[in-house]
Amino acid sequence: MTADIQPTYPLTKAQVDEIASLHEADTSELEGQLKNLSETCQSNCASGFAKCANHQNEMRKLYQDAYTAASAGRWTSYRPTEYTQDLKRMFDAQATIDKINGRVRREKTQHIKDAQCTFGPSDHPTVKKAKIRAAELRGTGTSPADIDSYIIEEEQKLLSTLTPEQQEAQAEYNKSKSEAEKYSYLRTSACTPQPTDTPRDAELRQKWTKLFDNATPYLEILPIMEKDIADSKSNAQVLENRLADLRNAQAANNKAKAAKEESKRKQARDAIRRCCSEGCGNVCELHGPNADLGCERCFKLKEEGGLQDYSWFCSPECAKANAGSHNARFHSS
Repeated sequence: MTADIQPTYPLTKAQVDEIASLHEADTSELEGQLKNLSETCQSNCASGFAKCANHQNEMRKLYQDAYTAASAGRWTSYRPTEYTQDLKRMFDAQATIDKINGRVRREKTQHIKDAQCTFGPSDHPTVKKAKIRAAELRGTGTSPADIDSYIIEEEQKLLSTLTPEQQEAQAEYNKSKSEAEKYSYLRTSACTPQPTDTPRDAELRQKWTKLFDNATPYLEILPIMEKDIADSKSNAQVLENRLADLRNAQAANNKAKAAKEESKRKQARDAIRRCCSEGCGNVCELHGPNADLGCERCFKLKEEGGLQDYSWFCSPECAKANAGSHNARFHSS
């Protein structure tokens, strides 16, 4: 890595647990300091804590140090710098502690939402759906406890469907405590070649590898990856549409070719002359001395458009023996 890795969402389970532990310790420490300050004031100041300017200023200093000091590993380290700057402005402007606490609560709520609902590069589609739903629930007044229960339930459902290898990979990710460990996992997840990769997939993984090698913030990498994947799918759809057009054209060509072949076969069948004598049906010669043996009256009618087919005889003997019966059947009227 060539640069420090900025804390980013989503959080691993280990990070969530560590943040919760640090927050509990920090809150306990601040409450203890405030209690000691109040007791000191009550013992030494006749005006009372609420009206004691000196101790009120000390109280504000305790809150300001707790809320704006460097906080590596704490939830505030994941928030944008604008949040800390906003708090400093509020303290400088002598905003009330209640108003400042309200600002902190809103940011903490947003932190929890971001921690629960931000997509990761290796998120299963089911996980993404659950995160989208969790974000929606936060806008409906659903209690945080119910949302937490929903997320845990969906995670358990997904884990039961994963292969042992996938479960192991997820467990390793959840153990990541530092941003470097998490970043390394995300890099491996996004950039490791897969047996099913297409040449385009391989190109994209090389591109993403360079982003990780340059320590590009994860929040900048994710939209790039999402766009690359969407573009790749779009290109694949274009190719699929073109392939479908080619298949349709090929099918039409095959159909036309089949029709042409059938026409040839029909012509070949039609070219076979069968003897018109009743009860005979022998094949007549197409070439040779007996090729033109047929009923003259039928020939004339065919030329005039009165008949569809000629009438042929297979041999002089058949013509002599059956000409009369043929005329009686077809030309007696």
